[in-house]
Amino acid sequence: MERASRIGAIFLVSLLTIFTVIALYLGYHHITRYQLLEREAINTAQSQADDAAAQISAAFADLKVIADGLADDLTNGDLAYADIEARMFSIVDERPDLDGLAITFEPFAYDPDLRLFQTYVFQQPDGSFDSLVGATYDYSLSPEESDNATTWYYSVIQDGAQWQEPFFAAGAQKILVEYGVPFYPVGENATSAAPAGIVTIDYTLEDVRDLMQALELGATGHGFVFSAQGTFLTHPVMEFVVNRSVFDLIGENDPLRQAAEQALANQDTFIETIDPITNNPMWYFFEPIEVTGWAVGVVIDPTLFLPDAAQTLRERMTIGLVAAAALFFGAATVFHVDRYRFTDFWWMSVVFSVLCLGLILFAWVQTNRLDRRDGIAINSPTALDRFIESQPVPAIQTGPPVEVPTGILIRAMQFPDPTTVTINGYIWQRYNTDDDTTVRGFSLPQRIGEEATLDEVQREVTNGEEFIVWYVGVTLRQDYDTTGFPFDHRNILVRLAPADLSGNVVLTPDLNAYELLNPRLLPGIDPQASINNWHLVTSGFSYAPDPLTTNIVINDRVAGSTYPELRFDIQAQRAYLGPFIAYLLPGLIATIMTFTYLVSDRKPGEADEIVSVLNYAAALFFVIAVIHTALREQIAAVGITYMENLFILLYLSIIAVAANVFAVARYPHWPIVQYKNNIIPKVLYWPVFAGGMLLATLVIFVY
Repeated sequence: MERASRIGAIFLVSLLTIFTVIALYLGYHHITRYQLLEREAINTAQSQADDAAAQISAAFADLKVIADGLADDLTNGDLAYADIEARMFSIVDERPDLDGLAITFEPFAYDPDLRLFQTYVFQQPDGSFDSLVGATYDYSLSPEESDNATTWYYSVIQDGAQWQEPFFAAGAQKILVEYGVPFYPVGENATSAAPAGIVTIDYTLEDVRDLMQALELGATGHGFVFSAQGTFLTHPVMEFVVNRSVFDLIGENDPLRQAAEQALANQDTFIETIDPITNNPMWYFFEPIEVTGWAVGVVIDPTLFLPDAAQTLRERMTIGLVAAAALFFGAATVFHVDRYRFTDFWWMSVVFSVLCLGLILFAWVQTNRLDRRDGIAINSPTALDRFIESQPVPAIQTGPPVEVPTGILIRAMQFPDPTTVTINGYIWQRYNTDDDTTVRGFSLPQRIGEEATLDEVQREVTNGEEFIVWYVGVTLRQDYDTTGFPFDHRNILVRLAPADLSGNVVLTPDLNAYELLNPRLLPGIDPQASINNWHLVTSGFSYAPDPLTTNIVINDRVAGSTYPELRFDIQAQRAYLGPFIAYLLPGLIATIMTFTYLVSDRKPGEADEIVSVLNYAAALFFVIAVIHTALREQIAAVGITYMENLFILLYLSIIAVAANVFAVARYPHWPIVQYKNNIIPKVLYWPVFAGGMLLATLVIFVY
């Protein structure tokens, strides 16, 4: 016996060593690969922030060169005052991206008989330039005297060349930024003479905004630019621009404030912290713009650059399984299972069951982090342009398709049954008024039933654009996967197609209608819209191939082509507290009751025991069957769902317990019944049950 015990101990130690080494190796490999990808992601994001800052700096450096050159030519006499307007028009002819250029004189500096004088060349709405000669108000007053209306002039005269804070130009209906530099009387030394006036150059921030939108920041990332005072020059939330400061969103001691201040102090900064807008952990990169004294901020979701979530789940679960095996054999070594003592069996039963439970919980947590969106997500104008350009033009069409910006706002939703969704809200489209061949409207391919509301509620034409809004109330067919119940997700799809299939039309997301296209902020969904027992997780636009699969020709469009179909999809996650109470809790109570009946004292050889166990099993089976049937009816399950594995194991447990009681009553001399008072079925009950649920978890969620 001692020899067998010693061999058993060596075997257990060997298994413990093997599984420990494997777990350490897999863990090290996983962590190092994770860290490598993280470093590469940080470097990529940092590079994008550097490039954005460099491009913005170069763009504004060119503006500074133009204004400084004008000021120098005025000071040294190379530009005569009489030639100012002609010179300014020559500049805007070369730089049509400028919004305005002005030369403003100090009182009596232009002409001793003329107190104030200014020449202002500005861009009109049609892109052409016009000029305004002469002062329309007294700009020479101090800001206190003019209620801050003259800060743009007074501050440059007093403090020298500088970039002004952005402002909204009411006349141009644009957000502009302005650079001002003083010039001096002809032939005078700038260090001793008073300025004769200033040169100012205006630039719209639209190009800066386009540059930030072109960054590859994923679906949840965004970029912004802020001035030396922290004022937002660009931001995905348009109401923040000019009106809000980066410091308004963060507290006094927030690390973000320190990082932003360091960027304005000409230091590049990286920090990982909670984003005040999304409330999720994000990477922040700050880069200074040296020419202007501003800074660029880039916000990126780190999970987008990490390994595929499903692959990560499999790797982590594999590590967890190997580590659990090492812990199990370690416990077996500690408890000296090789000695076959009575208590050792119970300890190992508890250890194995607890390890299985821990792995099940770990799988649940990791599974809920998976992103299940299908198709190609569109979250920025750059992503949209790149997708449209990548699509092959069907042979039957000539030229690129007509793009129709389409938007959606869902005000209410519900699941009338497990295979449909009912939505109420608005869908709108924008058309070019010059295009009179494209049929207005859209279709909803998933629509079922006769009762539906599709009412046009608004139509207006402004600036060559026709804007049409429909109120929509419709039930749409859906295809939900209930396999993971109660940890299942529903991808609610709203498929949008052109009203006329014969036209060369592609519906595109109306991205400008949404402030921040972060899927976690649920763009396109009313904040008060909700579905009972479901959590809305993400929303957004995507494209997927047209699902038509026939060989016929529908009008002029070839069915089954790769023509993209616009989709608005919503990820919803089931609130699993209700199913836990309704199904899991009764199942666990039935499991405990079955175990209690198993470990209760039996009277070997008594026929009454057989009748008792049959009555008990029948009653318990009936209760479980009723709950199980209600579960399948509620979710309209087709295959076997995750929760049903609990009931299947319960059915098997009831049968096994009944068979064990039958063996104890009819065959008390069997070795398995006699061994330590029928201990084997008792100690195996929870390990088999927990192991069965773990196996179901791995099959459904992991592998």
